[in-house]
Amino acid sequence: MKIENTEVLQIIPISNLSELDQSTVDSVATIYQRAFEKPPYQESFTNEEAVGAMKYILDKSGDVIIGQSKDGVVSLAGGYIKNGCVYYIEELAVNPDQQGLGFGRITLQALINIALERDPRALEIRTTIRNDKAINLYESEGFIKESVSEVVAQARQDGKLALDERVYLFKEIKELSMENPSILKRTAIVYPSGNTTAVVFDQMLDADREQLNAQVMEAWKRKSFGEPEIEQCCFVTIPKDLRTIARVEMFGGEFCGNATRSVIQLITEGKDYQGLIEVSGVDRPLNFNARNGSVAVEMPLPQTGELYTDIEEGTLVRLDGIVQIVVTKEEQQDKITPRKLLTELVSQNKYGLAEEPAVGVSFFDAISNKSEFSVWVKEVNTIFDETACGSGTCAIGIVSALQKQQNQRLEIIQPSGEIITTETVLDGDANNVIASYISGNVTVLYDGELTLS
Repeated sequence: MKIENTEVLQIIPISNLSELDQSTVDSVATIYQRAFEKPPYQESFTNEEAVGAMKYILDKSGDVIIGQSKDGVVSLAGGYIKNGCVYYIEELAVNPDQQGLGFGRITLQALINIALERDPRALEIRTTIRNDKAINLYESEGFIKESVSEVVAQARQDGKLALDERVYLFKEIKELSMENPSILKRTAIVYPSGNTTAVVFDQMLDADREQLNAQVMEAWKRKSFGEPEIEQCCFVTIPKDLRTIARVEMFGGEFCGNATRSVIQLITEGKDYQGLIEVSGVDRPLNFNARNGSVAVEMPLPQTGELYTDIEEGTLVRLDGIVQIVVTKEEQQDKITPRKLLTELVSQNKYGLAEEPAVGVSFFDAISNKSEFSVWVKEVNTIFDETACGSGTCAIGIVSALQKQQNQRLEIIQPSGEIITTETVLDGDANNVIASYISGNVTVLYDGELTLS
C-alpha cells in the first residue's frame, strides 16, 4: 500500500522486511547508517545492525514506514506501544543529502497518524541532547522536553565506545492521571558474581539518593518475586576524562568494584573490549578488560599513605573510596559476625572509620577459600550484608600476598557461592603491592524501564 503525502514523497508502511526486495532493504540500511554517522551522533552501525533496528520494532508488533521520492528511499521511521499506553517513536532518519527539504517532518507526521490509530495516551521520542534541529522539529509538532535525560552507550566512528546524553520529548494525547507513576527510563539489575546491583542510566545525580535507593530496591522487589534483592545502586554518567568510556557514580559516592564491572558489562554488551573507566571515590581512571564473558577491573590502590595496617581486629586495607578490615583468624570469626563487628567499629569511630565514604569487614577462611562481607555506606547510612564484594575480595588478596610475600591469584568463593578472582602483583622485593585486579562473570537479570511508584 502507498499513501500519497505530498507530490514528492510517498509513505510506505512495512509489516515485514521480507516483503521488500533486497535493493530496497539495502537502501533502508544505508540511510540508517548515513543518518547516524554524521554529527551530532557519529555512530557506527553495520548493515546487519541497521536492518536489525527495523526488525526490533516489528518484533514488538510496532510500525515501520519508509519515505520514497522519485530518487528512491529517502527516510524511515518506526515506533511501538510501550507500557500499554505510550507510543514510543524509536527511529526517525533522513538521508543526509536530502535533509532540510521537509522529508523528516512529513515522515514523522505520517508515523504519528499511524500511531494515533492505536489510541495511545501519549507519544514519546528521544534524541541526542546536542541535536537542536531534531529537538526544534519535535517541539514544533507539540512535543515537550522531559526534565530527566538518559545516557546511551554508542559505538563511534573511530571504533571506540562512548556515552551520549539523550533527551526525551513527550506529547500528551489524553489527560494524564493524577496518579501517573514515576518511571526510570532505563535501569539494569545486574548480578556480578552474586552482588546484585541496580544501574540507573537516568541522569538524576542531584536526586535524594537515600530516597531513590529505597524506591529502586522496593520497585525491584515488586517486579521480581524470587529474584535476588538489590544490594547497591549506582548511576552511569558522562565521564570527565574523554579517554574513558563512562563514569560510575555510586549512590553513596564510594567505590565499588562489582558495580564497575556491572557497568562495563552493560556498555560493552558482553563484547570483548579493553579501556578505561571512571568511578566515584577514585580520582583517576581505572583499567578494565572484558573478554570471553568475564570482566576484569583494576582496583584503586591509594596514591599516598599506607595501603595496609595491622590492627587489633586483623588488617586494615585502605583503597580509594573504601576501607576494608580483613579478618582471617578463626578464633576471631567465631566470636562475632562481620555485621556486628562493622557496627561496633563505625559507631565507635575506631581508626576514624566513620569519616570514610564506605567501610567493609571481610572474613576469609584460607582453607575453604570462603568469605563473608558486610559494608557500611556513609551517604545512605546503611550496612549491607554483601552476597559478593569486589573490594573485600581485593583486600583479601592483598593481605594474602603480603603475608606470603609473593604474587597471588586467588579464586575467592563469595557468600552467593559464585567466584571472584583476585590478582595481586608485588614489586621486585615483594614488600609493596603495585597492582590489584578482580575479575569474574557478570549476569544481567533485567534491563529496561522501572516503575518506582
